[in-house]
Amino acid sequence: MRDIAPDSREVSLVIESFGFDDDIDDVRDAADRKMTEFIAVTVRREPGSQRQAELDLLLQPIVERAVSLCREAHDASLAAVKAQRLVVEAQSEGCYWLTPLSERASAHTFYAARLLVDAHVACQRAAGASRAIEIAKRGETWAPFDLHAEALALCVDELAARSSNR
Repeated sequence: MRDIAPDSREVSLVIESFGFDDDIDDVRDAADRKMTEFIAVTVRREPGSQRQAELDLLLQPIVERAVSLCREAHDASLAAVKAQRLVVEAQSEGCYWLTPLSERASAHTFYAARLLVDAHVACQRAAGASRAIEIAKRGETWAPFDLHAEALALCVDELAARSSNR
C-alpha cells in the first residue's frame, strides 16, 4: 500500500493550491481508534482461528477501496496531463478553441486533485485500521499511536544494531 499511496507532502500542497477544506492530519489515528472500537463490539473475543479470520476480513474492503482510489487518481492524473498538453499544443499552433480546451483541462486537473486527496485519505484509513487489526491479532491491548515513543524506539533499535555490529 505504501508504494502506491500518494505522498502526503504532495497532498498537502494540492489541498492548499485547490483550496480544499480537507483535514488530513488525524485520519490515520481516527481510523485506528474507530477500528479498535468496531473490533471490540463485533469480533469474537475468544482467541483462535475464527477470531483471526474475522479480523482478516475486516481489512480487505478498506484496502481494496484505497487501492481502487489510488488507481483512479493515477488515471485521472494522466488524463489531466494529456488535457493540459492539448492546451499547450493548441496555443502554440494558434488554434481558436482555446477556451473550451482550457476549461476541459482545468476540470480534469481539479478532478485529479480531488481524487489524489481522496486516495490519500483512503490509504491513511487503511493504515490506521491495519494497525488496530494487527494489535488485535496479537492479542495486545490497544493504545493510541504515539509518534514520539515510536521514533524513540526506532532510535534505540538502531543504536542497539550498530553496537552489536562493532
